Amino acid sequence: MNVVLKWLGSISIMLLSTLLIISILATNQTWYNRGLNTIVSPLEGVDLLHLISLENPIFKEALPPEFKAKSLSNVMVSTATSLDFSHPLSLLSQGIPAMAAFDTTIAVAGQGTDVTNMPRETLPPEEALAELAKEHTNEEESPEKESEHTDPSVFIYHTHSYESFLPELGLEGAENADQAISSNPDLNIINVGKHFADRLSTHGIVADVDKTNMNAYMQERSMTNYYSASRQIIEGKLETQQYDLLLDFHRDSARRDLTAVTINNETFARILFVVGTAHANSDAQLAAATELHNRIEEAYPGLSRGVFTKDKSQGNGIYNQDLANTAMLIEFGGVDNTMEESLRSADAVADLLADYYKEKMSE
Repeated sequence: MNVVLKWLGSISIMLLSTLLIISILATNQTWYNRGLNTIVSPLEGVDLLHLISLENPIFKEALPPEFKAKSLSNVMVSTATSLDFSHPLSLLSQGIPAMAAFDTTIAVAGQGTDVTNMPRETLPPEEALAELAKEHTNEEESPEKESEHTDPSVFIYHTHSYESFLPELGLEGAENADQAISSNPDLNIINVGKHFADRLSTHGIVADVDKTNMNAYMQERSMTNYYSASRQIIEGKLETQQYDLLLDFHRDSARRDLTAVTINNETFARILFVVGTAHANSDAQLAAATELHNRIEEAYPGLSRGVFTKDKSQGNGIYNQDLANTAMLIEFGGVDNTMEESLRSADAVADLLADYYKEKMSE
């Protein structure tokens, strides 16, 4: 029996080591294999150490006292179905579509926010996203002229650059929210980023804006994971430039009843913050997002839907926020908002962020 266990342990170690190496290469180089990532995603380094200890018991001494070996059946079921028996809500969210919203945790609730109207993240069909790669391809841009005495201190990027707004596409009121996609940077979330940067400039804060068509970028590199792709872009920028703030702009998939608010006779696209908790920077980011939410609520009551957190069992869990403790993910509006409403919100948030930046971060 011991011989059989040793053989099984040896085979498991070799297979798992191979998968881990390939997965690391896949997630950090110019290609990505979704299947391999799915297989290894439930496993951590301590699990590999446990498998090694089956072959050589001396390694058990390095295991944390609180370590409990994952159930092999649970790992296999999780890999095959995305169900996690250690995370009961996954059983509901995978089995009942409406329950997927409960995969997000409310850290700070905005006006009207509760578990019945959480942010919604949907991914349009792959065929539609593939079409976006063919339009507005990424051409080499000449560097924009910068101030002689001012370096950019903010980097704005758009992991889901295709996120657009139905009214801007002539689809106002369309039942299918997945139609709110476009590769045109004047019609999608990139335009919000550009406008936000222009508003920051009126406060003397210089921002770089990434205008990459992420679908084209990923197709050129045979990638399928948006956050791995945007990570490459961020890391490339950080090689030559230091930033005080990293801002990832998105658009929620919720409908207008949740994403529009009238303040002082003007209609705004409501905003929200998402903080991933599966990394060391999350406490600082949650504190910053909470303070900004409070400032927004004081100046524009109802504009912010709140601050939401997600751990690794509830989604990506990191969102590239591990790259800086001042990284933020902000969502502007939903599929039914107009660009005008979203830009109006960008002005409001940029003004308040500029005040926050000068008080908390500028030297």
